[in-house]
Amino acid sequence: MLSKNDLLNFRNEINNIDKEIVTLLAKRKKLVLNIAQSKIQNNQPIRDKDREKNLLAELINIGKKENLNPDYIIRLFQLIIEESIIIQKTLLKKLQNNKNINKTIFSFLGSKGSYSHIAASKYAKKKLKIFVEKECFNFKEVVQSVENSKSHYAILPIENSCSGPINEIFNILKNTNLFIVGEIKIHINHCLLAIKNVELNAIKKIYSHSQPFKQCSKFVNQFPHWKIEYTNSTTDAIKKVIKNNKTTNAVLGSDIGNKLYGLKILSENISNKKNNITRFICLSKIPVKILLNIPVKTTIIFTLEKTSKKLDEIISMLKQKKIIIKLLTFYNTKSQEKIFYLDIKENLSSNIIQDVITKIQKITNFIKILGCYPIENKKLD
Repeated sequence: MLSKNDLLNFRNEINNIDKEIVTLLAKRKKLVLNIAQSKIQNNQPIRDKDREKNLLAELINIGKKENLNPDYIIRLFQLIIEESIIIQKTLLKKLQNNKNINKTIFSFLGSKGSYSHIAASKYAKKKLKIFVEKECFNFKEVVQSVENSKSHYAILPIENSCSGPINEIFNILKNTNLFIVGEIKIHINHCLLAIKNVELNAIKKIYSHSQPFKQCSKFVNQFPHWKIEYTNSTTDAIKKVIKNNKTTNAVLGSDIGNKLYGLKILSENISNKKNNITRFICLSKIPVKILLNIPVKTTIIFTLEKTSKKLDEIISMLKQKKIIIKLLTFYNTKSQEKIFYLDIKENLSSNIIQDVITKIQKITNFIKILGCYPIENKKLD
């Protein structure tokens, strides 16, 4: 018969074994980290399921020789393996985040190949050698990405030579705390794309963002039987057409839909105007300071009552000061106000503009300086 001392001795032995197991697990973790670094450096996948399967089979055989239940071995080592995978994935994510610490992140609408992506890429390449692209689902998310410090700059379309100002952006600009720090203009080559080369009359449904439909209205109106479906971006439309895989579906988008996604171009350059250009603005948390000798725009947004005649007073004031108006447009809200967007060719730091802003403040319900930034040379013809 075993005594109490024997029980204590057995328990002490188990305690020592358990401590040894923990020590071995710690050693195993160090090896796992080394393996993870090797995989990352050699661009190898974190998980190797064939190796896991072979390892478990080998351990089960060893366990059988030691009278250990196979289910026990499987449960135990699956837990250990899963922990190893978590450790490796955590390290990978940490290294990726560290790589991006010194990189500037640009947020834009859609995914690779959207017009906003093209604008973001061209703008970033002008300013930086290294940058990161962040895809967003809608315009609000583009701006929130910068507001929440997930990216450094937001790229938004503000004006198109075919369809005019993009009203959707005005309310976003009124409510954001970001500043316009730059602009870029890109040529728009709208194409009709499909998964196969088919006759245009065979198309039944076309997908796209609302802007391409406005800019290609003359072309689209030639086919009244086409059903129109709006999407969040042109690349979102492309992905839907690919996913549905119907020859009767088509998309209005850029020729990149052909180059990147393999769609067939049924028609190209189908905008209402041949020289179709969109102006994009770049937003940041920090405004830029511009020297007085550099050609710049100052952008102001303000609100007036819908019945107000104060706009004439503002325009007259600008003319008296010989301030060049680059763009003046408005957006009707659901309330009794209109949101006005004003681009003027004048430096914010000049005494003239400061005097004008003071006077405008007195006759508007709301006014906000969105930014002062260098003028893009390419003209919107």
